[in-house]
Amino acid sequence: MSYLKDKAQAFFMARMGKTASVIATEYIANNLLAVTLQLPDALKWRSCQHLKFEVDKSNCRDYTVAAWNETKQQATLLIDIGHEGAGSNWARQLQPGDTTLYVGPGGGFHQPTASTHLVCIGDASAVGHFTSLHSRKGAGQQLHTLICHHQPLPEQLLQMPVTTLLNYTSGVIEWLTKHELPLQDTTFYVAGQVRLVVQTRKLLKQSGASQIKPAGFWE
Repeated sequence: MSYLKDKAQAFFMARMGKTASVIATEYIANNLLAVTLQLPDALKWRSCQHLKFEVDKSNCRDYTVAAWNETKQQATLLIDIGHEGAGSNWARQLQPGDTTLYVGPGGGFHQPTASTHLVCIGDASAVGHFTSLHSRKGAGQQLHTLICHHQPLPEQLLQMPVTTLLNYTSGVIEWLTKHELPLQDTTFYVAGQVRLVVQTRKLLKQSGASQIKPAGFWE
């Protein structure tokens, strides 16, 4: 079954794929790589859209467009490469001048709601997802980003304020207790590793939150 899926995926990319050029790569934090791509076509960009990339001949990976420069038709991806895998290996090797095959965009289901407070909780793989939400929020909305990571991240990533949680569960509880947000006027976006998403959603529901938007990215 896996073999047939890989063959179908490769055929789909060969038929439908477009070619993007790598403009720049930059480590903006430990194991967090910003990749700027020149796309051949403009995007009707909205929060949390992703592009599907061929990372090797038998694997594709989805990465959120964290930022979009409409004038230059350039997309920025924020890729967590702190774990082994086909996607991480592909991203580490990218250099300016390289080309890569992609399809999309897809997704875009998470958008800023009308809530005054938007709270994003996840791991490093969700930073691009949350950054795209931050760029689309309303002027009067407050967006808070909590990232579970093994060491402190910069306090801002692409102009988005970030709070690092070194101790995840207790960190979330302490942050919620400290800020005492009105839960009826707060939307929570939870993204990243599936088990972490499930755990966080359960924790938020126990705390009385009702507006929770989950997205599991990897097992």
